[in-house]
Amino acid sequence: MIDPSDMSPARWQARHAGLKAHGVPDDDDRIIECLAALAWWRVRRVVDRERELLAPQHVDALADMLKHAHQAVTA
Repeated sequence: MIDPSDMSPARWQARHAGLKAHGVPDDDDRIIECLAALAWWRVRRVVDRERELLAPQHVDALADMLKHAHQAVTA
């Protein structure tokens, strides 16, 4: 699997679009990789934007949420 930061979000999106244009199914590893990389970039943008506002004592809890399944917050 390619490190998501090796390509920009625009390149991941273009790769995904190109694969889909060629009829590659959603369960193909390359499509899954593109979607995972785009999700990584979305999370990265939020973390970058909010970093200065995060309390240091909450960082471990946030990391835990990425490592383990937690109930989703809907509100």
